Amino acid sequence: MRGASRPTLAAGWTGCVVFDWNYWLAEFEARVPRLVVAPIPAGSRLSGEEKARIGDSIGTFQLGEQSEGRTLLRFAEDFALRRNIPQLPRVTELFIREEQHHAAQLRAFMLAHGLPLKQRNWTNSIFRQIRRLAGYEAAVTILVTAEMIGFVYYRALARNTGNACLRTICRQMCADEAIHLRYEAQLLRTLRGARAPWLRLLVERAHRVFLGITARIVFREHRAVLEHAGHDAHSFRRDCASLHRTVLACPNPRYGVRTHAP
Repeated sequence: MRGASRPTLAAGWTGCVVFDWNYWLAEFEARVPRLVVAPIPAGSRLSGEEKARIGDSIGTFQLGEQSEGRTLLRFAEDFALRRNIPQLPRVTELFIREEQHHAAQLRAFMLAHGLPLKQRNWTNSIFRQIRRLAGYEAAVTILVTAEMIGFVYYRALARNTGNACLRTICRQMCADEAIHLRYEAQLLRTLRGARAPWLRLLVERAHRVFLGITARIVFREHRAVLEHAGHDAHSFRRDCASLHRTVLACPNPRYGVRTHAP
């Protein structure tokens, strides 16, 4: 169609249409000023029953959000050097800062309401070890899996409390995760699009299996919060799988990412 921009190949990438790295760099740079921990209102309260139900669960997610991201940044720097993508390390650094902002906001809420912080959790430790052994694409796959599960979890957490401050935090985190998922999905479709169709199908199927296993573990560890929000094990996995289909849906993954932002 006349006047429409045509997909182009980025330097260092073979047979794979990629999105505009400058767009994502500008997007994350523009979001930096809002990375300020909002003060917790003086009158904010949690009932004893709410603390018992959600305290341990929030602590686990807060611990997961506060990763320093050194492994992901190292993978991104190596990948950027090999593929000639100078924007990637800075985009990754800004992405990590947003995740750390989530951790700081949850930490402020927990401290204001007397909820104990966690120093370690077995599921968090396992996933960090897996990321260290993975390459860049696998690390992004693990990350997007955590973001999908986090999105479903924070929606459930918002339904668990009458505390307006916590509901606001959950809504903001879901809004942030939606942007993160769009970025990560475009990145994964680009990485996977360079593969032969049969191999791409195999990788995507393995990702769905990994998501299903992870969702089972998360439901077991956060059953009290999720059941109170109306989930059972099946509905939680179903919502995570539905989000996976929505986020990674692409008629043709090989040409599924435009070089310019819509």
